[in-house]
Amino acid sequence: MLKFVESVVLFVPDINAAARWYASLFGAQVNYENESFAYVRAPGVLYGFHPADEKCPGGVGGTTVYWEVEDIDAAVANLVARGARLHRGPGKTSYGAGAAMLVCPFGCTIGLNCSTPESRIAIAGQGYQLRGAEGAA
Repeated sequence: MLKFVESVVLFVPDINAAARWYASLFGAQVNYENESFAYVRAPGVLYGFHPADEKCPGGVGGTTVYWEVEDIDAAVANLVARGARLHRGPGKTSYGAGAAMLVCPFGCTIGLNCSTPESRIAIAGQGYQLRGAEGAA
């Protein structure tokens, strides 16, 4: 039923400024579907920008998209230099991957993941199983 992630939509106070910031980050162009929806083609996904409202206020506390990076410290430094602020981490996951969360200038979170050979093996395996969760994946 669910084939692949087609897009990630961020609800932001200023779609034009947010789209320009992310376009710069991805080396992409800003496109518009209409005056209330801008988008940027990011690696493997379309990033959309919709005005925040009472139904979808955006910001920290919602869903966070995690991007794979080669060097977590360099990625954090790059995003901070562009105006993001560190929110969590950097730290290590239980499987040993590096992880950090930042907040972009428009109040949305950006997750960073830096896999290790060990974390890739662990993710590919069964991972942690809760008691009584037999058959759960």
